[in-house]
Amino acid sequence: MLIKNKINDLVISLVIGIIACFPVSGFIFGFINCSDCKNSILGFLGRIFIGFIYSFLSIITLGKPWNNEGGTSATDIRLYVLITFLVISGIIFLYRKRKGNR
Repeated sequence: MLIKNKINDLVISLVIGIIACFPVSGFIFGFINCSDCKNSILGFLGRIFIGFIYSFLSIITLGKPWNNEGGTSATDIRLYVLITFLVISGIIFLYRKRKGNR
């Protein structure tokens, strides 16, 4: 029974990690690499907007978001997607494990 609960926690955390890793890493990439954003409050909102756009683009392109309007890309964020997947899955697994112990 205890092993089955651990396996269920692991599977659920891996599935949530797979679903969330591309949009989260794309948002972080877009937020950091906004080239036209200034340091004002509107620049911060622009960074958030670009982050949402890149989160959508990273899902479509599977980790190689476009750099320009032509659709070409020299950027590959797949390593960061993998790291994000491991972090999200680990956090969710530890949370579910701690929640199950209480």
